[in-house]
Amino acid sequence: MLVALTLGLTALPATAGAQPADTLGVYAGAGAPEAVARFESRIGRPVAVVHDNFSKESWSALTDVGWWLSQWGPTKYAQRVVYTVPMLPNSGGTLAEGAAGAYNEHFRLLALKLVAGGAGNATLRLGPEFNGNWFKWTIAVPNGGADFAAYWRQIVTTMRSVPGANFKFDWCPNGGSSYVDGQQLRAEAAWPGDPYVDYVGLDVYDQSWAAHRRSAKQRWKEFLNQKDGLKWHARFAAAHRKPMSFPEWGLVQRRDSHGGGDNPYFVEQMYEWIRTNDIAYHMYFEYADSVADYAIFGGRAPSAARRFVELFGGGATGASLESLGGTPAASGRADGGASTSPRKTTAKKTTAKKTAAKKRCVTRVLRIRGKVVRKKGKVVRRTTCAKIRKAGRSSRRLKVSKRKTGAVTRVSARSTSAAKTT
Repeated sequence: MLVALTLGLTALPATAGAQPADTLGVYAGAGAPEAVARFESRIGRPVAVVHDNFSKESWSALTDVGWWLSQWGPTKYAQRVVYTVPMLPNSGGTLAEGAAGAYNEHFRLLALKLVAGGAGNATLRLGPEFNGNWFKWTIAVPNGGADFAAYWRQIVTTMRSVPGANFKFDWCPNGGSSYVDGQQLRAEAAWPGDPYVDYVGLDVYDQSWAAHRRSAKQRWKEFLNQKDGLKWHARFAAAHRKPMSFPEWGLVQRRDSHGGGDNPYFVEQMYEWIRTNDIAYHMYFEYADSVADYAIFGGRAPSAARRFVELFGGGATGASLESLGGTPAASGRADGGASTSPRKTTAKKTTAKKTAAKKRCVTRVLRIRGKVVRKKGKVVRRTTCAKIRKAGRSSRRLKVSKRKTGAVTRVSARSTSAAKTT
């Protein structure tokens, strides 16, 4: 689905020391401030950003942005609206032609109109989900990654050259790349270079085409470990010293059984992942379309909706998921932790039974005076481990150890198909 993001520069949430609720945004429909207000009422707090999208029907429609500016301009959301910009319209065009500069004048006109409409400081999510095969700007074409990157540089250079422009750009693949002719696409093949990107985004939805898709925990492991998944996102952003974003994330209710349905576990894990990583902003996709129903407050996800309000609503504290009665995923660190074979895992469980001891670890981003700590360009995380000895129903903490860990270690994981269609 095509959704977008235009933020006034001053409207971007301050992420240092921010809790997940502070950086929450929403897509609630095209030009729909009333729907955003209803979402805010449901969660009991204002959102940090809102989300809308420009047309992809034709070049003239793409650059005719007056309606969007008029819908949001008179509202309190005027400096907090986000727009996604299509790279190619449905009417035609190719990445190769864009890479050669054939469409620069369309983006110059778009920049002029945004500046004139008071959106010269906008953050633009340009050509999202390019590692899927459902948009015209997919990299699933000959030389697709290189042409996408070159075309991106043409657009960014052109739009930044307009007087009064101070745009920011969000490079946003889909969580999990599509397979094309038996080969899986690689998001990083389309990286345009550090000077041309301000945020590294990722779209994440609770849906799966794998054999384990009926298990909420197995789906989450898939989202973490798949190629171009959550762990890759964290490592890649840290390596390029860019803040992360989730311009789209949400539950999925599908007729074909590939969606996770009313799943509070997914909401919990997204909360904990956002809480323990350097996320500039994240936006829930509160909408239903012809493919699926993603709305958390549409009446079909009561359990997830309650948990969402607890974690992201007006009473949210930003505390760890474990302290709030949830269960953090065992492999929830961006570095993946140490892997174990089934035999070693069995041995560990046997030892644990004999000693009646259990160890729990929680990892979070290290902040000093509210600022995220980095070492050699990598976000530093602190893992707190507590060893617990059980006696009947009671337990007591024996020892707490702390260690600092960098954000990046290599993870090997075979990803499954994550094709999303519109």
